[in-house]
Amino acid sequence: MKIMNKIKFMRVIKKNPVKTLISIFIFFFHSSLMFAQTAAPQEQGINPEFYNTVLLIMLIVLVHLVFIPLLFSDKEKSAMAEEKESSFRTLKQKFYGLKPIEEEKSLLIDEDYDGIQELDNNVPPWFNLLFLATVIFAIIYLLDYHVLKTGKLPLQEYNDEVYAAELQREELIRTGAFINENTVKFVNEPDILNEGKQIYTVNCVPCHGTNGEGIVGPNLTDDYWIHGGGAKNIFKTVKYGVPVKGMIAWQTQLNPKKMQSVVSYIMTLHGTNPPGAKAPEGNLYKEQDSSGVKSDSLKTGNSATGNVSEDSIKKVDSKDLKSDTSATKK
Repeated sequence: MKIMNKIKFMRVIKKNPVKTLISIFIFFFHSSLMFAQTAAPQEQGINPEFYNTVLLIMLIVLVHLVFIPLLFSDKEKSAMAEEKESSFRTLKQKFYGLKPIEEEKSLLIDEDYDGIQELDNNVPPWFNLLFLATVIFAIIYLLDYHVLKTGKLPLQEYNDEVYAAELQREELIRTGAFINENTVKFVNEPDILNEGKQIYTVNCVPCHGTNGEGIVGPNLTDDYWIHGGGAKNIFKTVKYGVPVKGMIAWQTQLNPKKMQSVVSYIMTLHGTNPPGAKAPEGNLYKEQDSSGVKSDSLKTGNSATGNVSEDSIKKVDSKDLKSDTSATKK
């Protein structure tokens, strides 16, 4: 086929040398215009040279689609069309496993049902290829997942994802990702307090002093706090900072676990009364119990430990009994 096409092409050139030369000249002329375009510096907004290039390419395509077919005669066009149609028909017959109409008589089955005859065609090649592909895929799947076990079954993939999620959760816990101003707690562990002391020494001493006595910043050892005491309030102050007074937000430099460590260390400084302590600033802060009830409310005048005296209980019981007996008499 390739040799025949070359021979036909050479015949066309010999028959129409002028037309061939003109088409070649037009092609190279347009190509030279395309390659002659120089890259302009990138500017903001619409680049007119880009659109000019696109329009030129579209013009070249239109010229070739309109004028190139005019170089061939009607006979040459019909011959080329017949050749394309015959080659497409041959390819189609091979793909579907069909035979030409002239050979259909040889495919007729001898049996006849009410004048209806059947052709004994072979199975189409595309169907055989599809069936063969499924067989090959099944063999590869069996070897990969059940024999060599290089692939992962769904259950194994699930277990691997669960294991990876557990590792990620442990990493988040290690870095303190679940610690925030609502969940932070005071941690009285030597390792945590030592880490907090190191962080405090490196970052907090210039403003609050070595022992928390306060220099530029407030005193951290008394009962008075500008932004609230306790683990949650101190953590919030450390995390978001006080930009108005020059304290940066440490959440960009310390992870939540390290901020919890330094907060726990700061809380251990309470009541140490270091020398040269700064005067109290802010409001008096007293942390309540988790129940929200003050312990003083459970104390009586005769009990220093907060337990109710037995005499008071007996007096109450005697009064209740007297009221009950009087009610029954009435």
